[in-house]
Amino acid sequence: MAIEQAQTQEYAKRYGQLVARAWGDAAFKARLLAEPAAVLAEHGIPVPPGVEVRAVENTDRVLYLALPPAPSDELSDEQLDAVAGGTNTASTVSSVCGTLSTISSAGEIG
Repeated sequence: MAIEQAQTQEYAKRYGQLVARAWGDAAFKARLLAEPAAVLAEHGIPVPPGVEVRAVENTDRVLYLALPPAPSDELSDEQLDAVAGGTNTASTVSSVCGTLSTISSAGEIG
């Protein structure tokens, strides 16, 4: 599990670098939005075969929330605790909270 968590953290770091680059490079941002799977793969974030990736951009008026798919099997108590504690969703929650905080501080909610 430690290897999986370390890999997830590395992917989150790489994704953060992609986001930062997109903020400063309009051409890169356009390509990331148009071809997200290719851009992710080029930057060391593999996309499994057969998986479609769609990229959207939050605005000051629209915030997209990505809901993960429901588990196909019943979760164990340990797995439920991990999800409830944020272990498996930390980067998504952090991203959403950061976006909400930015929008709120700019006075754009409402």
